[in-house]
Amino acid sequence: MANERITENIVREHFKNDTLFKSVKLEEQKSYNKRVIDLLQNASKGGKGAGKPEFIISFPYGNIDYLVVIECKASTDSHRSGKLDNPAYYAVDGVLRYARALSREFDVVAVAVSGQTEHELEVSHFLWKKGEKTFDEKPDKKLLSIGDYIKLFDNAQFAEKLKHSNIVLKAIELNEEYNNYSVPEQDRNTMVSIILLSLLHKPFRESYLSETSVKSLGDSMIKSVENALALSEVRYRDAMINEFKKIFLQPIFIQEKIKNKREKEPENSLEALKEMVIYLHKNVYPLINMEDTGFDVLGQFYTEFIRYSASQQKQGLVLTPFHITDLFCDLAQLNVNDVIYDPCCGTAGFLVSGMKRLLALAGNDDNRKRRIRKEQLIGVEMRPTMYAYACSNMLLKGDGKSNIYCGDCFQTVSEIEKHKPTVAFLNPPYDVGNARQMEFIEHALDTVAPQNGRVAAIVQMSCGIKNDRELIAVKKRLLRKYHLKAVLSMPDDLFYPVGVVTSVMLFEASRPNIGLKTWFGYFKTDGFEKRKNQGRVDARDKFRAIKEKWLSAYKNSEEIAGLSVKREVNAEDEWCAEAYMETDYSTLNQADFEKKLKDYIAFKFLAGDKL
Repeated sequence: MANERITENIVREHFKNDTLFKSVKLEEQKSYNKRVIDLLQNASKGGKGAGKPEFIISFPYGNIDYLVVIECKASTDSHRSGKLDNPAYYAVDGVLRYARALSREFDVVAVAVSGQTEHELEVSHFLWKKGEKTFDEKPDKKLLSIGDYIKLFDNAQFAEKLKHSNIVLKAIELNEEYNNYSVPEQDRNTMVSIILLSLLHKPFRESYLSETSVKSLGDSMIKSVENALALSEVRYRDAMINEFKKIFLQPIFIQEKIKNKREKEPENSLEALKEMVIYLHKNVYPLINMEDTGFDVLGQFYTEFIRYSASQQKQGLVLTPFHITDLFCDLAQLNVNDVIYDPCCGTAGFLVSGMKRLLALAGNDDNRKRRIRKEQLIGVEMRPTMYAYACSNMLLKGDGKSNIYCGDCFQTVSEIEKHKPTVAFLNPPYDVGNARQMEFIEHALDTVAPQNGRVAAIVQMSCGIKNDRELIAVKKRLLRKYHLKAVLSMPDDLFYPVGVVTSVMLFEASRPNIGLKTWFGYFKTDGFEKRKNQGRVDARDKFRAIKEKWLSAYKNSEEIAGLSVKREVNAEDEWCAEAYMETDYSTLNQADFEKKLKDYIAFKFLAGDKL
């Protein structure tokens, strides 16, 4: 006799084995989401009482207004009625009843499943959009991956966001595992880099489980990395290999047994290492799609590994969030011929976003895509460890050249100029002081093409408002030669948990600032929210609309009350929107005053000023 529990188990196992499973929430028979509970209150298939779908999938780390609802039946004879009017006995009828109720507040993908084996399984898919009166049936006739279900919502940005959240979750889990084995924070990202690069090499993927000693596994990793570097023409390969080899001085690569903080007895080091490789092979390697992945994988791991340590701030290292590196591509209005340069590239976050955008602009032109990878992405990184991470990240994205130099950008000008960069993106180190941050911008402007060169930089807000003599001298030099096109005040907690207030400065290299106005944007609200174990996330999918508003005002140089203003400024003036914005005081209340006062005190504290 057909058993519905068998059908449910097929569905359950299908999703639990999905790479993105830990980025979603799977609930059975009931939901703890109050909105869902209320909407299903009178949606029972029998017409009375609350509806209880077999499964509800929600996306707490992606878009909280999307749901996948699934209804199962044991027999394919109970898959679908002719008139879709018998929800108690047919899977399709039942799931559409739930979708109708849920679509009052959610976009819903409804899935009907019937059958006792994967071979005979009958599956139907429907998209019922929020507020719509009816549904759209999809042609898919088998259970899809979570990534493919995301595509049914027709929101590519959401798919990218969920992948990003998934990487964060994987980083958290792996960080905890490395901590259990006492792997130092500064070495954890090296572990991730060398393992992922090794997995690019097919012989390693197929043989690492058969290694019989820690030494042989380590040797196999190094050989695989050397192979990946040889194929990519990476500069300073020896420097990268030397950085990676340092990891083999850790106890887990030397001792036969390693202490796990969770266990009473030491464990076998070889087995522990293999588990780490298996974890990345299964959970992260499949997400590294050479064409599609736009986020900074290694940068995200690095950020997570030092999230709760002071080392990030002490080093002046503040890694730029992905939605900002992507925003830079819009602000610079990249075209397919642009050559992108980052003089302090860190883990190559800007270059990753720039490559993704250029590849999208190239469409189906494979020759152009090859040229982008080989000739149009240039970086410099002084720290050998970060240089290794940057090159690794670019290799994982399919970069065919990795034109990243290990050294001081101020000393490599002649080499960089050979590449003829047209656009520079940068987030200079913040521990060098305000004047030096602006000198990084000056270097970038001196390096890009004078005819059409553009520079976008995210710096500490103090670079635009302090009146230090050295800082003003740099600003004077900049304005004599280049146009300060725009300055954008960014959210105060953009780099949470690191406390730093920033602004984005955009320059044109083609003309001096004489007689020209600067557009100031007040971009203090990006829609992101702080979530436990996630940092700042766009949980309600607000940023897309906010970014469109920002870009529309910026591209049209509009003055909008509360958002933007234009002024002609000199080196002594404050370069920030707050200095020139007009406020409609008639709308203010006591709560607004108190909030502004707290914001001001926080800003002064983070800027290092005495209160």
